[in-house]
Amino acid sequence: VAYDQSKITNLLQESFGGNCQTFFIAAVSPADADFHETLSTLQISSKVRNIQNSITKNKIDNTKVIEELRAEISRLRDKLTDKNFTKTPEREDVLQMEEKVRELQVAKRQTWGEKERLSHIYEEERRINLANKGILGWVFDSIKKENKEIQEKLALLRKEKDQLMIEYKERRRIVDEMKDELQNKITEYSKLVESGKNKEEESKHKVSEIQEMKDRLKQENDNLKKIKHQLKENQEKQKVEKEEAKSQTSFLKGNTELRQRLQSEQRERYEKDNAATLVEEADRIKMESDQEKADLQLKGAEGTVYSTEQGVALEMEIVELKAERSVMSLKIQALENEKKRQQSDLELAYKQHKEETEIQQLQNFQTFRNYRAVFEEQKSAIEQRYRSLLEEAIQDAVFLSATNQDLMFENQQLKQDMAEIKDKLTMSGLRLDSPDVLAT
Repeated sequence: VAYDQSKITNLLQESFGGNCQTFFIAAVSPADADFHETLSTLQISSKVRNIQNSITKNKIDNTKVIEELRAEISRLRDKLTDKNFTKTPEREDVLQMEEKVRELQVAKRQTWGEKERLSHIYEEERRINLANKGILGWVFDSIKKENKEIQEKLALLRKEKDQLMIEYKERRRIVDEMKDELQNKITEYSKLVESGKNKEEESKHKVSEIQEMKDRLKQENDNLKKIKHQLKENQEKQKVEKEEAKSQTSFLKGNTELRQRLQSEQRERYEKDNAATLVEEADRIKMESDQEKADLQLKGAEGTVYSTEQGVALEMEIVELKAERSVMSLKIQALENEKKRQQSDLELAYKQHKEETEIQQLQNFQTFRNYRAVFEEQKSAIEQRYRSLLEEAIQDAVFLSATNQDLMFENQQLKQDMAEIKDKLTMSGLRLDSPDVLAT
């Protein structure tokens, strides 16, 4: 079988070099008997590795079909409206035109569905790209939802806090009652012991009741501590949620330019979507109008005659439609002018707000610099004063240390002199308290 006529070639023509993802697994053997097969397999694998597939996303494109249907509808419309066409229009042509119009509407609906799908894909890719860049533009679409979630969390935390407070008060009341009861039992037991009328069994019973009451009181205190810990955790959670809400608000306030750019991008996207919708609606109306014209021509060819009243009514309807068309054109023009004016006012307000914000930031920065300069001056003065005091303290310490050493040396010298005097007196046989020594 020739290579280009082989079934395996037809099966693998997309797998190697086509629009396909291919996984090639080569099975080799270390046995000597399979040397030639292994070598051939490795050579084929080496060649297969160098093949580059052209992977593209499959797309459903109805543009060509729509163009062909429009060309066919245009041909039939020209055939029906041709003034040189002396024969009466055939019903088959009218039915064929209606069928083509329906096919065109179906194709355009499919195209519009594809556009919506691509629009969703584009929106998701845009959000991912913005998130990867750290812009987080999608926060403007979900900020209400996030705020609502935060408020719901805060409401649940407040509700939990109220329940914990009720439980805490109830536990606190029980603990106080148990303390009073324990105090009463201890007082009764003390009085019983002091009176000397207590029996051993009764005394043991009282002691066991007091011990049991102490254990219960300890358990209730532990439960009370747990509730206090839960209240503290609840307060911490509320604090975190409030800080998160503040950070979102500060993000929106601190990124005016980003918000303006994203909103402008959203307006442009809405304008494009609305323009596409208007084009689709205009095409639909035009097709319906062509179909109605074909029906009217068919009725005229079949000999349908209108009465005078019907003709007058139709002419009046045409006049009303023309007047309505003029009014709608004026309204559209007025809306366009209003849109341009509001857009210019919005841009002007944004520029003014941006300038005021920049001026305010500069003023705040200047104020901060002034405070920083004063702070640095005070810091320098304090440091200078601290250094001078430290130097004086060091000098005083050195002086006191030198004086202390001198005094210690003098004291040592005096002790040595005293010892020598005592030795001399001892050798001379005199006592320290004798009258001669005292006189000396």
